[in-house]
Amino acid sequence: MSKVVSLAFVFLVFVQCAGIAHRSEYQYSVRAWADGDLKKASEDLPRTEKKGFIATLEKAHIQFFLENKEYKDLENLVEKSKSRLRFSARESLKSFFYLETEEGYYASEAEIIYMHILLGMYYVRAGDFEKGNVQARYAGNLLSGEWSAEGQFDDPNLRLLLAALWTSLGEWEEAKVDLRKILQLKPNNTYIKQLLNQPKPPKELFLVFGGPGAEPMMNPTVNLNLIRGLRNLDFAFKGNKSKLSISSSNEKPMDLHLESDTKTWYDRHIIRDNAMSELIEDSKYFQRVTGIALKEGTKSTARIGAALIVTTVISAVGAGVVYVGAEASSGDIAALGIAIIIVGLQTGGKMADEAIRDAEKNVKRNLDISGTYRYVRYLPEYLWIGYSTKQELEEPKINLPNPEAPKILTKPQGKIKVRYGFVPDRQNK
Repeated sequence: MSKVVSLAFVFLVFVQCAGIAHRSEYQYSVRAWADGDLKKASEDLPRTEKKGFIATLEKAHIQFFLENKEYKDLENLVEKSKSRLRFSARESLKSFFYLETEEGYYASEAEIIYMHILLGMYYVRAGDFEKGNVQARYAGNLLSGEWSAEGQFDDPNLRLLLAALWTSLGEWEEAKVDLRKILQLKPNNTYIKQLLNQPKPPKELFLVFGGPGAEPMMNPTVNLNLIRGLRNLDFAFKGNKSKLSISSSNEKPMDLHLESDTKTWYDRHIIRDNAMSELIEDSKYFQRVTGIALKEGTKSTARIGAALIVTTVISAVGAGVVYVGAEASSGDIAALGIAIIIVGLQTGGKMADEAIRDAEKNVKRNLDISGTYRYVRYLPEYLWIGYSTKQELEEPKINLPNPEAPKILTKPQGKIKVRYGFVPDRQNK
C-alpha cells in the first residue's frame, strides 16, 4: 500500500512539474507584447497552464486591450479564488494574504487585487455595473485590509486602477476615496491633488499601462543566510517612462502624468515568497547547492591539477634547456630555457584561472531559478493618467516622442467615460 501511495505521489509531482510554463515558453508571446502585437501575444501564450491562475489572468489582461468582451474564464477564476484566499503572518511582513490555487501557485496580493479590478473593468464594458460594483468593493476591502493594520499591503498604482474603475461605474465619490489614499501614500503627487480639487467629476479619464513588463533575474548575494542569498531574485524593468500626450480633434493636446512604477508589487512578491518558504524547501535547495558545488569543485580541482602538470612539464623542459645552455656556455640557449619556464607558468596559471571562472559560471547558471520563477507577466511597469473636464474627446490619439512606437487606446466605457491604453515603451535594444 505504501508503495502505491509513494508512486501516486511521485506521479502527482511529475504532472505538476510538467505543467509549469517556463520563461523559454513565453519568449514569442513576450516579444509580440513588447512589439505591440497583442493578437500574436495572446495566440503565442504558453499552453502548459491553460486553465490555471497565471494563464487565465494573463490571457484576460492581454485580451482586454483587444476590446474582447469574453470574460467567463476570469469570472470562474474569481469565484473559485474566493474560497481559497488565505491570511497569514510572518515576522518580515507582519501579515499578508495570498491565494493558494488548484495548480499549486501562490498568487500575490497585487495579482489578486488586480484580478478583481480587471473583472470589474470587463463588467463595465459589458454594461453590468452592479457586478462591477461588487468587484470594486471587494478589491477595496483587500486594499484597506483592516485585518492587517500593521502589515497592510497598499499601493498607489492599485489605488489608481481602482479609482478608474469606480469612475467608470459613475461612483466619483468612491473614486475620490482611493485618490485621497494615493495622496497619503505619495503626498507630493500634485497631479492627483489637482484632480481631487476639481469641482466636478471629469468628463473623460485616461489610464495608460506602460512598459513591456518586469522580468525576473538572478542576483546571488553573500549574507548571513547563504541559502537565502543564493535564492534572491530581482526584477528588471525595461520601460522608458516616456513623455506621453493625448491629442484629439476637439481639444488641444493634453499631457499625461507619469505615476510611480510598480516595483513594490514585485518586491513584495519576492519577500512574501521567502517568508512563506518552509525549512524543508530551504534544505532541498541546500542539497542542490552543495551537490552543484561538489560537482563543480571536483571538475575544477581536476582541471587545476592538469594545469599544474602542464606547468611542471613545460618548466622541466625549460630547466633542461637552461642546463644545456649552461653546459655549452651559451647565453642564448639558457635564455630560451628561461622563456620556456615563463611560458609554462603563464600557461598553467591561465588554465587554472579559466577552471575557476568556469566553475563559478556553472554554479550560478545551475542555481539560477529566474527562468522557472512563477508570476503573472504583462502587468504594467507604471501608469500614465490624464483627464478632460470640458468634454469627451473626439478620436483621441496617444502621442510619443517616437511617432512610430506602438500604442493602443480602447474605446470609452462606463457611466463616466474611461479609456484604457497600453504603450510598450520599451528601451532601445
